[in-house]
Amino acid sequence: MLISIRKVFFNLKNALMFLGIGVFILTLQLFHLSQYSERLGALKNQHLLITKIINTDLNDPKMASIMINGALSEIELSVKLSGKEAFLDSLINSNEEQASLLRSLVVSSEAFRDQVLIWSESLAISEKSSRARMLNARRAYLTDIDRMTDYQIHLIQESIDTAKMIALIVLMAGLLVFLLYRYRLNQIYRDIHKACSVDTDGTRKVIATQEIDFLLKRLRKSSQDSLNPNLLNPLSGLNNEKGLINAFNAKKAGKAGNTVFLALFEIDHYSSLINTLSKEDLKNLFNKLGEMFTMYEQPLDVIAHRDDDRLLFLMSRSSKKTAFEECEKIIQSVKESSFTTAQGAIKITLSAGFLLKPPVKTIDEGVQQALQLIENAKENGGNCIVQLRDLSHSYR
Repeated sequence: MLISIRKVFFNLKNALMFLGIGVFILTLQLFHLSQYSERLGALKNQHLLITKIINTDLNDPKMASIMINGALSEIELSVKLSGKEAFLDSLINSNEEQASLLRSLVVSSEAFRDQVLIWSESLAISEKSSRARMLNARRAYLTDIDRMTDYQIHLIQESIDTAKMIALIVLMAGLLVFLLYRYRLNQIYRDIHKACSVDTDGTRKVIATQEIDFLLKRLRKSSQDSLNPNLLNPLSGLNNEKGLINAFNAKKAGKAGNTVFLALFEIDHYSSLINTLSKEDLKNLFNKLGEMFTMYEQPLDVIAHRDDDRLLFLMSRSSKKTAFEECEKIIQSVKESSFTTAQGAIKITLSAGFLLKPPVKTIDEGVQQALQLIENAKENGGNCIVQLRDLSHSYR
């Protein structure tokens, strides 16, 4: 079943949105956790302030007053911070226990602060009894701080567990999305690659996506509809000899700036090959050869499939070296490719004749010269291209 590229990207967008929501919730939870930590820090600070007050030396009344009043102000602020509502409290936790503990903490902290003021302002004669009352108030206050601390630690542990669960869900979902859409996007890329290239391993192109399959079918239909069947070779879909002349004459005006080179290609051992292949196999073979040749085709070039099953390539290039090297690449590409037949994949090679086509000579005259060059190539084992330059050879 073909997959839809549109559906893949739609689902990918939704998956990324889901992951984004998960990351957003995890961020809120971590921010919420940091507020619990601030509460815990405020409770710890109250412990330190109580110790600071208890150890204050009253022998220097002025300094003691400054230190005690400063500490009492900090205690009052810390008590407020201890009860500060966290970001998600109203959504996650019940506020009843938090409110009860906070009320108790406020009452005991006020009682302690009152006793501290009495102690700090008492005369020497009553200092001992005032200190005892302050220490009694401190014990009640410390008890409330410890209860509040235990509650905050419990909330922090719950928040950590929730954050770990969210992080695990986001991690697993992210891994699943990565693996799934890495596979899907690779499928899309492979289809695009297949649509833009010629296969070299002899396997049939299997398209996995609906859109690319539709485009390929539409392009094939458009190509078939736009060409006159009388000008095409039925095996390969390339120009036949009549189509070659028409195409060459139509493009002749544009060749003024370049030189035209003629390359004629013949399948090595073709006479024995044709006896072993069915008509359908031959059609597939020439179809693939046609595709491989068109990979090197430029706007002013003409490719034809002659009645003798030789392939003719009229190349308009700026230099002989460029044209010759492209012909070499075609031969090498065919050698490295496999061709699917009913009997399995087979390998073939090409021999070619290459020459400059003088403007004064016809295409048929050039073909006759190329045929002589091909014979020379076959005498040297085939799979090579021979150019018309004192019959010098270039073998692969």
